[in-house]
Amino acid sequence: MSPRRRDPQLAARRREVLVKAGYAEILEKGIDGLTLDSVVARAHSSKGGALYYFPTKDDLLFAILDWLLGQVSRTLDDVVRAQESPRGRLVAELEVLFHSAEVNRKLYLVLFDYLRMGVRSGRFRSLLASFLESCRRRDMTIIEDGVKSQQFRRVNAESAAVTIRALVDGYCLQWLLDPDAAPLETYRDRCRAVLGAYLLR
Repeated sequence: MSPRRRDPQLAARRREVLVKAGYAEILEKGIDGLTLDSVVARAHSSKGGALYYFPTKDDLLFAILDWLLGQVSRTLDDVVRAQESPRGRLVAELEVLFHSAEVNRKLYLVLFDYLRMGVRSGRFRSLLASFLESCRRRDMTIIEDGVKSQQFRRVNAESAAVTIRALVDGYCLQWLLDPDAAPLETYRDRCRAVLGAYLLR
């Protein structure tokens, strides 16, 4: 009798179910509250199946972060590609980054949990740094195209890309911690105004 062959597509689907269940657990309980048992129960999987894909909790947490950052990157790439002008691309990117109060709150609460891990773990820090680098490259391309087409004033594209990320994350952090619960749109508009003053001719 020949051994059973693994179905890679089935394996990928099972793995993704566990990753999504893990993400849902982090949203509900935070990273410290996540356990393999709770993920298995949410995914309607088996402990043996989960351990096959993720031998440790850190392996599962890494896969969740990798999946989440991949989702964000693909969304940003898609909306940027859909716009023709550099200015339109930047506006579309900001709309995604300040999408809605519910989406932003979930995303940043999870990311802040992971940032704590990234400070202490080279593996997680490397993944987060790679994501930030992809954001910088995307924004540098937008800025360079905007300068060439004279939609933006002549600025250093690398510095501008770092500034965009700092403004977005800084405004989102302030919004999360705002005791007066100002709408997310208020912070989006502030970010737009600062970028407009910095970039527009």
